[in-house]
Amino acid sequence: MNDNFFEKELKITKIKEIPGMLMVDIPVHGDNRGWFKENFQKAKMLPLGFPEDFFSEEKLQNNVSYSKKGVLRGLHAEPWDKYISVADNGKVMGAWVDLREGDSFGHVFQTEINASVGIFVPRGVANGFQVLSENVSYSYLVNDYWALELKPKYAFVNYADPTLGIKWEDVQNAEVSDADKNHPLLVDVSPLKKENL
Repeated sequence: MNDNFFEKELKITKIKEIPGMLMVDIPVHGDNRGWFKENFQKAKMLPLGFPEDFFSEEKLQNNVSYSKKGVLRGLHAEPWDKYISVADNGKVMGAWVDLREGDSFGHVFQTEINASVGIFVPRGVANGFQVLSENVSYSYLVNDYWALELKPKYAFVNYADPTLGIKWEDVQNAEVSDADKNHPLLVDVSPLKKENL
């Protein structure tokens, strides 16, 4: 791990490209045995600007996906907020696209994330990532339960849409699901109305 991984100060930064999106610097403590982190700590993070309404639904669910190098997942906007992070020594290139109605529709943010970085993604913002390490465990803390009947409320945009300008690694050889390959281009996406989020 590099110098920018261990012993960061807990900090929350607003992402200027996408309103409501936040980047969290997570303190990771390491020694000869490995490392430990408090991935999420409500009492410490609320005073730094983490949105309190994330907890208003009281339906917290934590999901973890495991993927190998080159896998690309996304871009999906589900009808809930999510706090994402890497749960192991892996790293990903994360990308997010605002699909909400308004001035920021179509705005993109991307950054590399590892276990020392968390991202708060507001509902209506599409989330995607590509695995850069040999494998990765990607954690999603969400504020609603997954249910099949919510699927019609999802929004999607194609990860390879050139108008998004996302810089994936060797995207032509990425392993992508058939569903993700067939998501619409941004020009064909209907912005999500605030009352439907």
